[in-house]
Amino acid sequence: MGPRLPALTLAAALLLVAGACSSSSAASASPRATSTPSPGCRAEAPEAGVWQPDRLQVLKPCQRAAGVVVQVIREPDGDRHVWFRVDAGYESLLNAENHFQGKPALLGEITPDCPLATNPPDANAAAECPATDLPIPGPGDHIDIYGPWVLDLDHGWNEIHPVDSIVISDAG
Repeated sequence: MGPRLPALTLAAALLLVAGACSSSSAASASPRATSTPSPGCRAEAPEAGVWQPDRLQVLKPCQRAAGVVVQVIREPDGDRHVWFRVDAGYESLLNAENHFQGKPALLGEITPDCPLATNPPDANAAAECPATDLPIPGPGDHIDIYGPWVLDLDHGWNEIHPVDSIVISDAG
C-alpha cells in the first residue's frame, strides 16, 4: 500500500484543484445574468398573439435594441412595460414621443404567452393568457432585446412589441 498512497494523494489533490477552478469561474459570472434560450426574433408573424394588432404599425419585423432599464410597469392587459434608456447606436429607434420621466426612452413590451395562432380580442382576454416565460428585468439592469419594432398608433411612440427574446445583465 506504500507506493500507491502518494499516487492516490496526488490524484485527489488534482481533483480538488480542478473543482476549485471550475467553481471559481462559475462564481465570477454575474448571478443576475439571465436570458431566453436563444436571442433573436420568433419565426411567426410580428403581430401573432397580440391583441388588436391593428393599433401597431410594424416598422421592422425583427429589431435588436439594448440599454439600461429605468422602470418596469405591470399593465392591466398582462403586459410588462419595460422603459429603458437606449445604448449609443440605438437612438434612431426613438421618435419625438419616446420619453419616460422627461428623458428619451424606448418601450419594450413583454406580453403574456397568448397562443400565436390567434389574437386575443381585447385587453381582458390577453390578461387571461398564461404568464410569459421571459425573464423580467428590473431598474438598473442592462438589457438586450429582440422583437418587432412598431409604432404604437394610440400613443405615438415607437416600441419593441412584443419582446421575443431578452438578455438581462447588471448595469455596468
